[in-house]
This record gives sequence, structure tokens and C-alpha cells, in this order.
Amino acid sequence: MREIIKFRLVGFSFFIMIFLAGCNQLKESKDLKGDYFGQTPPQLTPEIFAPGIISTAAFEMNAAFSPDGKEFYFSMADPYQNFNVIMFMRMDNDKWTPPQVASFSGKHSDFDPFFSIDGNRLYFISRRPLEEQEKPNEDTDIWFVERTETGWAEPQNAGLTVNSDKDEYYISITKDSTLYFTSARDGGKGSWDIYRFKFIDGNYAKPENLGDSINCQYPDWDPFIAADESYIIFTSARPGGHGGGDLYICFRKEDGSWTKAKNLGDKINSSDYEYCPAVSPDGKFFFFSRFGGSSQKFYSQTQRTYNEFIEMFNSVQNGLGNIYWVDHKIIDVLK
Repeated sequence: MREIIKFRLVGFSFFIMIFLAGCNQLKESKDLKGDYFGQTPPQLTPEIFAPGIISTAAFEMNAAFSPDGKEFYFSMADPYQNFNVIMFMRMDNDKWTPPQVASFSGKHSDFDPFFSIDGNRLYFISRRPLEEQEKPNEDTDIWFVERTETGWAEPQNAGLTVNSDKDEYYISITKDSTLYFTSARDGGKGSWDIYRFKFIDGNYAKPENLGDSINCQYPDWDPFIAADESYIIFTSARPGGHGGGDLYICFRKEDGSWTKAKNLGDKINSSDYEYCPAVSPDGKFFFFSRFGGSSQKFYSQTQRTYNEFIEMFNSVQNGLGNIYWVDHKIIDVLK
């Protein structure tokens, strides 16, 4: 939930400084080859994903691999998350291209990319207006682009059946095209609830609130649904967690109902915000995003020099957003 995490009191000039630092890190990196950019796979302890390549001193979130694993989309934001842009990298001849702004992004505030099961559609969230000359929307909508022989077609709004006059965020899709997402629409149990649209006869049916097992009076957002709908992972600000927003999991019962939400524990969650859950197409790794000031213990009661502070502020763990990954077995253990 982006509105909750806009309180970061960081100046724009600071963002420029850390963004350039991240770019310099990338320029110095070697050619990127192989699956997952040649990174050493993590075990059961989460690690920052591709530090200095994807996760830099700037604000990154989201992890969306294409079904064949040869394209990677993620989001970058200013420290206040008032403006977001979708980036991508592509594997050509076993070598990854450097990050580039996606062809459909960069002009408007866009984020939360998610591939359809066949990889021919990419959903995302945007504040872009419906008409080119209009002002940006005050609320966020679900949009998508279709793959063509030459790239992505022009973005399309998902329409009034899916979008409301309130914010919609973070899409996840099942193998039968059921669409899970977050919405602040009226009639929910809290300020943010998780909904789904079933795809029936070529159209989306009426939105369905996922009910008390998942939604509560506190904000619930950023759902990732397994392709077979066997489990759902989402972020919640409910009491009893480790920080401002924790990741929880519910498993689907045989009767279609959900088990009670279970916190993913202190190996995943921290006193920071954990959000944007995703699983790699091969099912091997669980990805999530984290941001928050406690990731770098600035208050050490130790006198530091100017250069030491610059090094801290330019580090990957400066408190801005990063993408993490961990072996998917950490999820299997919770069943």
C-alpha cells in the first residue's frame, strides 16, 4: 500500500545523489549472464536481490519475471513514492541488457508490473489519464499492455468493471485468469482490502471481497496468488506483526475457503515494511520488497565523518526500497 509508506522524509536532491551512485555501481559491474543475472541462489535466509544491479541505493520494488525467465520488470520510485517508473531488462544470447525504462512507462507514474500466465500481457498500476491531454488521475487504476511482434502495444485501461473511483493496486493472476488485486473501494472491511475478479465467458464478473480470513479492519494489500490458487501471500498492517507492514499467508481449503492468516515470521518480516510478494516462474524462489529506516542503524552513538555518512547514505541498505529473494522452501515449510 503506497499511501502508507509515503512518509519518508528524504529530499529530492538526496534521491538524485543515491540514484547516480546506483548507476555508477551498475556501470562498474561485469557482463550479466545466466538465470537470475548470474546471482548465487539464496537458501532459507532472505538476501538482497542482485545488489548494485537491481537493488541499488535508489528506491526499487517489485520483481516480475516473464514466464520464460528471459525478461525482468521492476519499479523505481522517488523517496516519497509520488512518482514511479517501470524498468526492464532482457536476456539476449545469454546476456542481460542493462536496466531501461519500459517502452510504455516513464511519462506517467507507473508501477507494480505482473505478467499474465502466457506472458503476452503485462498488467501494471498507473495514475495516467484516460485521455492524453488530461491531468494525471488522483486515484490509481489497473492498466495493461499486449505483446506484439515489435514490442508492447499502447497501454489500455482495464475498464470500469475492474477499476473504481478509488485506488487499485498490485495485480496477481491465476492460471484461469482470475485477477487478484488491492482496492480502497467502498464497502470493504478496512481502508484497504483484497479482492478478486473471476474471468467468466470472456469477461470479468462482479468483484469479490476475499472475506474475514484475509481482510480485516486494518489495511491489507499487495496479494500474490499461486497460479493454482493453493495459497495467497499479502501484506497487512494488522496488530501482532514485526513492523509497519508484514507478509502473511493463507492456504486454500478443499471447500474453497481460506485458512487463518499466518505471519511469515521473523526470517521474512522485520521492523521495516515488507510488501510486493512474488514467486519466480520456475517456482524456486520467493521475492518480496522491503523498505524502512531500521535497515541501516544510523543511531550508533558513534561520531562519524562526512565521508562515512556519504558512504552510509549511498549504500544499498540506506533505508530506501530493495528487492529480496529467498528459497521457496521457506513457504513450503508453513503448510
